[in-house]
Amino acid sequence: MTAVTSLETQQKTAAGAGSIPRYIKLTWGSGALGVAILMNAVGFLALFYMVGVLKLDPALAGALIFITKLFDVVSDPVVGSWSDRLKSSKSRRRPFLLAGALISSGAFVMIFTTPIFESQFVTAAYVFTALIIYTLGYTIFNVPYMSMPAEMTDDYHERSSIHGYRVVFVSLGGLATFSLAPLLLEMLGRTTWTAYAVVGAGGGAVILVSMLTAWAGTSEARFTQTAAKRPKILSELRHVFSNGHFIRLLLVKAAQLLGVAASKAAMIFFILNTLQLDLIAQTYYGLVLGVGAIVATPFLVRLSHRIGKKNAYIVAALCNVAAAGSWALASPGEPIWAILLRAAFVSIAMSGSIVMAMSMLTDIINLDSQRSGVRREGVFTAFYSFTEKFTFAFGPLIVGLALAAAGFNQDLPPDQLQTPQIRQALLLGVAYIPAALGLASILLLWGYRLQRKDVDSTRSAPSS
Repeated sequence: MTAVTSLETQQKTAAGAGSIPRYIKLTWGSGALGVAILMNAVGFLALFYMVGVLKLDPALAGALIFITKLFDVVSDPVVGSWSDRLKSSKSRRRPFLLAGALISSGAFVMIFTTPIFESQFVTAAYVFTALIIYTLGYTIFNVPYMSMPAEMTDDYHERSSIHGYRVVFVSLGGLATFSLAPLLLEMLGRTTWTAYAVVGAGGGAVILVSMLTAWAGTSEARFTQTAAKRPKILSELRHVFSNGHFIRLLLVKAAQLLGVAASKAAMIFFILNTLQLDLIAQTYYGLVLGVGAIVATPFLVRLSHRIGKKNAYIVAALCNVAAAGSWALASPGEPIWAILLRAAFVSIAMSGSIVMAMSMLTDIINLDSQRSGVRREGVFTAFYSFTEKFTFAFGPLIVGLALAAAGFNQDLPPDQLQTPQIRQALLLGVAYIPAALGLASILLLWGYRLQRKDVDSTRSAPSS
């Protein structure tokens, strides 16, 4: 079996078997603030920024986001396996957190301060470079970061608890991205270069501080050491993809997140162009979304204790399907109460998706290590993280292609009504795709079979 530091014994004695000190939950969770801003800002703002400010063709802008994410096909498993294999007297994950914090924050500023070039080709080349650096920094931080909870505890419900702390910071990141950023853009000029530069500089600073807090605050967290001998990388990849529980969870997340990514990419266009509202409506929406997720999290954790993680996850997913489908009924001048009601439903869905999915992933990782004797947190998390990032790149591509096919004119003001075809292209992003894929994810989730008794029985079985 893999070795665990003496801190494990100290923590179990001090706080009960498997429990994690609260300050470690808080400081580890703080890293999710930076990750949420990284992921959400690019998914939510980048397509509109490239089309409305940099004046790139919608299809080209969507393709830039998508193509740069293909780099993750290589970088995610490499970083995951590297963090699994790193030999260190301290946590093998934390050095990656430090490097990722510096690269990620710098790349975020770089994206949203893209110089205005006369040539669309030069602009596209600069954005491509910035997105590649962003992708690399995101991977270096997030893959090892998301691997850490599997090392921190063996307790089934403590895994939900630590991700509950993470939801708080994810929600704060959502508030910054979906509420504060639109407010700043509305105040400074929704299509001015300066407005996005302010958002980029401010977001980069918050990303840096939150990620460095996670790095510094987890110095005493329980961690595991790599085995003296490990299987070859290709053997580990085959092993991971032979895990039926993991593959099903990946498919669930891929379906859900592709819908979420399409919705985020289309939302600003939809609010301005279809609903004929200003970005203050998005500010209110983001406020309810962030606060609602924080409020919903402890209730969903308790619900999972009663009905199981899978069933709590299904309840949350149904909320997202209802909210997404209802956008098809929206019309210009949509009342603000209807928009906020949708945000409330989405907040429940967001909380459930983060807490339950990550808790289930940690169960899968620990069960695998108990059965095989090899810790593979980094490899499992790498493919989970790649699924997140790939879908968040594919969503803007779909929306960009749909807008281009419908004849969207980026030279017109973004709030000028164009054609019914544009409305349908935007509804594809905010309603049709999220609702359909949300239903598909529920069907996939229904077949998930791993339960607490499976994890506990394996843990209590005598070692051979």
